Parts: sequence; C-alpha cells; structure tokens
Amino acid sequence: MKNKITEVVDASFEVISSKASSISSAAGNAGRSAFEAGRNAGQAVGKVAATTAVLVGDLNGDGKVDIEDAKIALEKAKQVGSSVADESAKLGKEVMQSELVKDVAPYAAVGAAIAVPIPIIGPAIGAALGAGLGLYKNATKKK
Repeated sequence: MKNKITEVVDASFEVISSKASSISSAAGNAGRSAFEAGRNAGQAVGKVAATTAVLVGDLNGDGKVDIEDAKIALEKAKQVGSSVADESAKLGKEVMQSELVKDVAPYAAVGAAIAVPIPIIGPAIGAALGAGLGLYKNATKKK
C-alpha cells in the first residue's frame, strides 16, 4: 500500500511539475509578447513623430529638416512682418484722417496734460476722460 501511495504522489508531482512548467513558460511568453508589443508601439509612435516633423519642417522638399529650411522660414517671416507693418501704417493713416479722431485727439492730449500732477488719476485716465469729452462734443456738434 505504501508503494501505491508513493507511486500516486510521484505521478501527481510529475503532473503538477509539468503543468507548473507550462504555466511558467506561458507567463514568460506573455510577458515577452507584451514587451514586444510595447516596443513596437513605441517605435511606431517615434516613426510617426519623425515623419510629421519632416512633413511640417521640410520647406524645400529635400526630405530632411536642415538649415536651408530655417532660412526659408526666416525669409517668409520677414515677408509676413513687412506686410503687417505696411497694413498697420495704412490703417493708421486712415484713422488719423477721420473727423472723429481729429475732434477727440486734442481733448485727450489736454486731459492727459491736466491730469499729470494729480497723483491718483494720472495721464492715462486724464487722456481717457479728455477723449470722452471730445467724443461727446463730436456727437453733439451741429452739422
């Protein structure tokens, strides 16, 4: 009987050892698979980021972002800045020729000058008050 029990225990131990080895192998494979999947996803994200950088930054179409692309970007920025300055100057000239501005500006200047010595008000608020008075005079002026 003792031999029979020993045989059953040994057979059970072999089955358990075999299953444990299979489980351990499967867990190791799953871990490696998860690691591989993470690595592949990271590489894919890196490729997408690099491709996007080239698509956005490659201004001369040579397939890489380099100093020539920076020169092209700088030249475009200069052109845009010049265009903005020209438009601002034109707009400023048009505004200064307006009748409303011609009526309001002197009042704003006087308001700022009067308010300089007043500590709490100051020239900015004085100019605003003067401009408001000029605007009122312009609105109530008989034509």
